[in-house]
Amino acid sequence: MTIFISNLRRIFKNKLQVLFIVIFPAIMLTFGSLFMFSSDNQKLNIGISDLDKTTYTAALTNSLDSKAKVIEVTEDQLRDDLINSKVDYVFLIEKGFTASLLRGEDVKAKGYYLKDSIKSIPVQQYVDSFIISSKRIAKAAGGDEQRFYEGMKLYNEAGLHLEFTVDTEIERQKSYAVMGMFLVVMLLTAVMYTTLILTDKENRTLFRTITAPISLRSYMFQTILSFLVVSVIQVSLIFIVIKGLMGIYMGDSIIKMYLLFFAAAVVSVSLGVAISSISKSVLQAAFSGLFIAFFMSILGGCWWENNLSSNLIRTIGKFTPVYWIMDGVEKLLKEQGSIGGNILIILLFAMVLFFLGNWRKEDIAK
Repeated sequence: MTIFISNLRRIFKNKLQVLFIVIFPAIMLTFGSLFMFSSDNQKLNIGISDLDKTTYTAALTNSLDSKAKVIEVTEDQLRDDLINSKVDYVFLIEKGFTASLLRGEDVKAKGYYLKDSIKSIPVQQYVDSFIISSKRIAKAAGGDEQRFYEGMKLYNEAGLHLEFTVDTEIERQKSYAVMGMFLVVMLLTAVMYTTLILTDKENRTLFRTITAPISLRSYMFQTILSFLVVSVIQVSLIFIVIKGLMGIYMGDSIIKMYLLFFAAAVVSVSLGVAISSISKSVLQAAFSGLFIAFFMSILGGCWWENNLSSNLIRTIGKFTPVYWIMDGVEKLLKEQGSIGGNILIILLFAMVLFFLGNWRKEDIAK
């Protein structure tokens, strides 16, 4: 395992490479998460257009106001406020809403929000739950207004649901963004240290190596193994930082998330090897890797969840390993489904990329 040990020494003796493999990602993820998810960004703004003006609608407004920032909006301006991101959700209370509720009529909440808005989800759930519970209380009160408000007072004591749901959604959103940033870093740094293959070709170290009693296949195996060990070390150290120091939520199992990113490490190395094997110089490999990594990160959902992308981008993204990695991240964070299929697809991508990285080995042997 001479080549394996030699490569590890060469990589970790280079202070600049160590900086970009471990230290730079840790700093970037820490400050990135703090900047994107400051208290101002986490604040949930709810618009209320109350045309009924009753004790009941005031109670609903106060209930929401204790969990988020409530802004009074007019019926005419609510759409503009949504488009301009002044509010995340607008609840319109029509005239006669409370009277209809007390009569036992099937009243429904009328909400406005931007399509696919993550922040709107907990508000929708809370308002729907509030209205449904109000209907039950009104039915039990038999139309008696005093009994109805007594029942509503007891119900409001359990009004922590919105705060908990919003905080949970924010944590998941934060975790997804951090894992997406880390995946981009993995792809970029893998391209950087796998250019060691090109460096050996340029200074003819490779040619001197294969004239020794070692086969080209053994050289490539030990080289790729050394790259994989570097990537696994990177994943392990960064996981300690983002989980231990930053307290980032990892879903129902940190082990599953680690296995997912172990597969990501394999595919990152395979991508780097493929780019280095096809490129003619270190500079060409670096620029190609930069372009491919960012292109795949956009298509694969590193910067936003896949379900927020258009159907065309999602369809194209499925032909990249990044899509399946981030899809697995989303499943783990939402505790929905198994990631076994995702890992299998990621490893299949890695096999294809490893093949692309070795199909021109006859060029090396010339």
